[in-house]
Parts: sequence; C-alpha cells; structure tokens
Amino acid sequence: MANLCNIDGVLSEEADGRVPVLDRGFLFGDSVYEVVRTHDGVPLTWIEHWARLRASAAGLQMELDLDEATVAHRIQATLEAADHGDSYVRLVVTRGAGEAPNIDLAYATRPPCWVVLVRPLALLTGVPVHLGLVERLRNDRRALDPAAKSGNYLNNVLGLAEAKARGATDCVMLNADGWVTEASTSNLFVRLDGVWCTPPLDAGILAGITRGLLLDFLPQAGEAVEERKLRREDLQRAEEMFLCSTLRDMSPVTHFDGATMPAAPSTQRLLPLFGEHLRERIAERDGPHWRSLTA
Repeated sequence: MANLCNIDGVLSEEADGRVPVLDRGFLFGDSVYEVVRTHDGVPLTWIEHWARLRASAAGLQMELDLDEATVAHRIQATLEAADHGDSYVRLVVTRGAGEAPNIDLAYATRPPCWVVLVRPLALLTGVPVHLGLVERLRNDRRALDPAAKSGNYLNNVLGLAEAKARGATDCVMLNADGWVTEASTSNLFVRLDGVWCTPPLDAGILAGITRGLLLDFLPQAGEAVEERKLRREDLQRAEEMFLCSTLRDMSPVTHFDGATMPAAPSTQRLLPLFGEHLRERIAERDGPHWRSLTA
C-alpha cells in the first residue's frame, strides 16, 4: 500500500506526481479543491462536495471540463489501487498552464489539471482543540470570497501560524467588521445560553459540508441551533465550543486564548449520535449514489 495520486487520469506514487511548473495552481494558487473521506469505500457526502467544487469553480470563473462520473471513476480507481481501507481523498482542479515565455496573470491556455490524492484516513473526531483568536483578519468576501474553496490558503496558513506561536492548536479569525468567521480549516459552533450558534455565511466563511449537516442534525438531537453573528465577547462567555469539518466531525474546544473552557457535556453527548447519523446517511444516500456513478 502506498500514498497514490492520479494526475489527469494517470496513476503514480504520490512522491512521483508531477504538474508543470507553469501550472497556475503552482504559480498563483489558482485552483479549487475538496477533501472527502470514505467509509467502507464510499466517499461521505460526495453529492455536496461535488456541488461545492462546481460552485467554487464558478466563483473563480473556471470552466470544469470533466463530468461527475468521470471524476468518480478516477477517484475509485485510485482508492482501489491504494487499498488503504478508509481513506482521505483530496481532489484538486487547477486552471491549467499558460504558454511560455509569458508568466503573467492572463488565464490559462491549456485545459484544467485534475489531481486526486489518496492517503490512509486519520480522523480528528473528538480530538481536543486549543483555540486562539488571532489579530489577522479573514479575507474579505469582496476581495477573495472564502465561500470559494480555492487553493489560495495563505490567509489561513498565516493565521494558524500565529495561533501556534501562542501555544494554541488552531486559530479563529474575525472579519473586517469585527464579526467571528471560522478556524483555519474548520467551521465553529458556540453554545450561548443553551443555543448552538454558528456564524452566517455572509460573515465570510466557507459553507462547510459538516456545518450544513449539523444545522439539520442538531434539532433532531434535541438541541437549539441558529446562524448568528458573533463578537469576540461571545467567544469569551461561551458555555461550550466545537470545530467541525469533514475530518473532524466535531472537535471540542477545551482551551480558548490560553484559558481552560468548562466541561463540554453537550458536545460529548452529541459526538456518537452524529457519528451514527453519518453512517445512516452513507447507507441511505451516499452509497447508492456513488455506486451508480462508478458502476
């Protein structure tokens, strides 16, 4: 078993994967991507990930030249060749390469480059988070909308580095208006007066797939939830907080800005229930859809 990649339909070991040096993903971060995980060979919430990839590409004015079934077959072939069991899958689409000798911002002249990376799955479900509020602001929606999941991640990289320099394991960033946005690669839920609150999309955040699932799941589990604009002060008075993402499901925040958070009974109660909710979804929706694509 090895970490494999699939570049434009060609399989190789990850260390041997190559894209052209003139590829715009390499030169400018001009790409979109999705990270999915598999359960019993089925990518969880693939339907939503594919829809978001298309939306991200449209937000960057990037034309995708492959259909869903073709991409699914490439992912399935890479999963089978890697043979890791449950796997991490990263799908990257760059705008392609321009023509030498000009290295400039003009759009690519060659087709998009499609990259699939497959690795063994390392889940972060339930792993405690030390969260730090950093001074670096989240990208403004009017400049580079965080709703587009692009490969241009320098804002997040620097925010995370600042948090780690202060002893935290992840960061949370405000926007230019002082509203809470999200962590480096995860959405945030904050429990205030018994209600789970998460920043709205117009705060300038990614429309996380797991975030969307939780907005539906939490009321089913007997929890009040709403999208609400949050300030720094709301984080300081939170009863509980957790981060959520494809690889995390839910990760409780145990420390905020160096201070120990109270115990998180609601988060701990919800963790196994949400896991079962995801397994039911795979059986009822994701599995049948994936098998129809890759038959």
